[in-house]
Amino acid sequence: MSTQPVIEQAKGMLMLNRNWSADEAFTALRDISQHTNTKLHDVAAAIVACGSKSEPGLADAGVASAVLDEAGRMGFGYPFTDGSATP
Repeated sequence: MSTQPVIEQAKGMLMLNRNWSADEAFTALRDISQHTNTKLHDVAAAIVACGSKSEPGLADAGVASAVLDEAGRMGFGYPFTDGSATP
């Protein structure tokens, strides 16, 4: 249960940024988790850190990079890309 707040924060960011429902946001997080073989909590932490422009604080720096690369491939756009996309 201690991982739920960051997952809810990530869902909220995606809902706001992408105008998605809670179910759509969770599905996107789950898909990234499965495509990158990364725990859902770590995916959420990377998304929240990117959206808040802070360090994700993950033990493996490659995880954040893989998560954000996958988010970009999925068309999340700014702020989940290199910033060249428009919000």
